[in-house]
Amino acid sequence: METNAQSTLVLIFQHVDIYYSLLDYYALESKSSTCFKISEYEAVLDHYVVNQIEDKKEKLRINASLSLNNLNDCGLLSFVNNQRGIFAIQSGLLQTIQCLDSKRIRELGQPDLDIIRAQIQTLFRFFKSSDCDLSTKNTETAEHLVSLMDIMQDILAKIAHNVRALDGSSKRLSEVLESHDFNKLVATEQVRSAIDEIIKISKRNIQPTLIFLNEKAMVKDSSAMYMIRKMRQQLESTPFIAQHRNISSIEMKLLSYAEVVRDIRQRLYRYVDMDKAQRVLYNRIEERFNNLHNAAVLTMDAKLKGKLLSSTSTLFEDSRVIRGLHNWSRSNLTSPLFQLPKHNERFVLDEYIRAKLERVEALSSNKRKPSAKRQSAKETLRERKRIRDIQKIMSDFDAKASIEDIYLEIHELLCHRMSDYRLSDIYDALPFIDEKWQLKKTLSKNDITYQQHKLSYMIKRLEEKPNE
Repeated sequence: METNAQSTLVLIFQHVDIYYSLLDYYALESKSSTCFKISEYEAVLDHYVVNQIEDKKEKLRINASLSLNNLNDCGLLSFVNNQRGIFAIQSGLLQTIQCLDSKRIRELGQPDLDIIRAQIQTLFRFFKSSDCDLSTKNTETAEHLVSLMDIMQDILAKIAHNVRALDGSSKRLSEVLESHDFNKLVATEQVRSAIDEIIKISKRNIQPTLIFLNEKAMVKDSSAMYMIRKMRQQLESTPFIAQHRNISSIEMKLLSYAEVVRDIRQRLYRYVDMDKAQRVLYNRIEERFNNLHNAAVLTMDAKLKGKLLSSTSTLFEDSRVIRGLHNWSRSNLTSPLFQLPKHNERFVLDEYIRAKLERVEALSSNKRKPSAKRQSAKETLRERKRIRDIQKIMSDFDAKASIEDIYLEIHELLCHRMSDYRLSDIYDALPFIDEKWQLKKTLSKNDITYQQHKLSYMIKRLEEKPNE
């Protein structure tokens, strides 16, 4: 079923998650997102249709409309190479899809900002030159002012786009890192990749953007914001009031973006600092383990039998601060709390607490965990009555040495005398056998089946206890 370009575009944006999945796959595999494999696109399309669309007719319509043949006929693809198995989406359409979600926008790098700075510098040189006369509205000055306003609007759009892209990347990476427990000293491959990407984005995008928007750098002639401010100041006492007002507004918006980018950098680097702290802790633990291992190996004799390390060894010097810890919990309502000394390095205490974490519940919770649910008074009374009934029945039990299977004998007795009998009652009845008898294990096995329940056991018989 062929559709025209307009209805196909509407369908693309209605089901844009197909292309998000494709872009995310290429971003995860660090592949180029300019060309895609035909097989991968068809797999993503089939998976989406099967899992997200229920109506059969709608499935057929989406498969036909978003097929590569139809997209190519509608002019939405740059090329399709069936021999190599690759295709490319029109750059304008691809950028529009990416811009719908800030998590997939490409950030501006140093080269992009250098191009913007070069455009500003060209206009700045004209306004500084003697050819620029702002006292009258001549044709050349008016043309340069129009060019300046176009460039300023373009700069504002690009910087706003860049800030939105950085914010989207920070949210995407934060989702990955928030799911990771940094108390686990070994990071997963996904977490390591996210932290590496944070460092890369900081160097390539965040730092250049902050330098571009840095208000303190305005004293330098090479600073873009310095040149914008100087051109605005030149327009203050001129007939070009509207242009001066517009440039002032754009300048303030650009400076406000600097604070947003700083917050993004601080939010991302929080995870980097956490990772560094955990790495330092891991290295300390590893160093102390190696020292302990070497000391233990050195104490071994020729038979490879170790000896106890002396408590006065310098190896335990750092842990001596732990001696004499007190807890101030005087009731059983709360778990014990530690009174930690303050005069030594904190990492020793951290390692001690980490080892004792299961016993020190107060570190993770201020309250004790609730105990398991206890039986109600009615259930307790019912169980006691049941035991009394079993005891009364067992008082008539005729214990004798000829009984070869005590479990089977008790089962037959209780089965005939109790209306609500169950197999587990056999174990409750065993303690009520006369004390002069004892159970003797055998090597035989037997099964008892009762009301769809089965009890498998090793056969035990009765024998009299020897006289003491």
